[in-house]
Amino acid sequence: MKAVKYHAPGQLEHVEIEKPSAAPGQVLVKVKYCGICGTDIHAYKLPGVFDWELIPGHESVGIVEEVGEGVTCVKVGDRVAVGPPGDCGNCYSCNTGHPNTCANAFPNTLGIGPGTQGAYAEYVLSHYPQNELFLIPDGVKLEQAVLFDVIGVGFHAVRRSELRVGDNVIVTGCGSVGLSVIQAAKMAGARNLIAFDPLPTRRMSALKAGADYAFDSNSEDDLRVAKDILSYESGAQIAFEAAGHPSSVSLCVDLTMANGQVILIGSDGRPYEMVTAALGPMEYDFKFSFTYTKEEIRMLFDLIRMGKWKTDIYSTQIIHLSQTVDVMEKLASGRLDVARVLLTPENV
Repeated sequence: MKAVKYHAPGQLEHVEIEKPSAAPGQVLVKVKYCGICGTDIHAYKLPGVFDWELIPGHESVGIVEEVGEGVTCVKVGDRVAVGPPGDCGNCYSCNTGHPNTCANAFPNTLGIGPGTQGAYAEYVLSHYPQNELFLIPDGVKLEQAVLFDVIGVGFHAVRRSELRVGDNVIVTGCGSVGLSVIQAAKMAGARNLIAFDPLPTRRMSALKAGADYAFDSNSEDDLRVAKDILSYESGAQIAFEAAGHPSSVSLCVDLTMANGQVILIGSDGRPYEMVTAALGPMEYDFKFSFTYTKEEIRMLFDLIRMGKWKTDIYSTQIIHLSQTVDVMEKLASGRLDVARVLLTPENV
């Protein structure tokens, strides 16, 4: 079958690999769509994200084609999303209610773990179907469901925060994760929600997602306006960093009030320099947020089905799997500005 292999930063290759089959306890899924994640783009641009070869693709949807012996959670023909496994059931995180930080999940996640075969391919084999396959309910289109990963990341970050009704909120980075943060934060009762992004198209998307203001993160004038809006508290109660860039972290810190919270979502290989003499007296609460839980994906599918979560604000472009290398280069160089590129092995 056809697939795309990652060798190193800047090196993707179209390859032919053997089509897998479902052994006992496994499920074979025919890929319908797979999103190009921001993590994939970072890995293509920068060293230190993936230091190993693999077939990328960790946010996909498809149709169950084969069910191995002993599997009861899905059947042939089911529409499913394929996510991180998590929930090994043995590590401390799993046994204390934090399956998204399962000690064994990362190396086993398809399209991320070393040597794994993700969904930049015609088929993907689920080794942990009970934990990594999410049934897509009726009323949710595949084109909506494939956004589960980026929506889930932002949704989890807001649920992990201490946001309360009436709080002022900053979101830096208005890509697909940032848009999800905006939607979830407005649902949670944010008062003034101020989004920052250097790209005008993304600022427009932020307003559609529910932001009250959308400013240019490179504009000193916009920064002054934001500080004026937040002048009573001298900053926002909570800032969400969703760009994955050191300057974005700095912007969050600059706009957060004393005793406020900074939620770090974006993934990046570059270091961030922290001066404790400047930040310590403010008693900031820095908190990292990572992926999501199975329960949160079920919640999101329900919200989409009920019409309470917008998916049309995420600009998408559907391309054939054979175009992956060219399109990845455009994404990495900033020549293509869409919230999500969806790969499909089928005709488009």
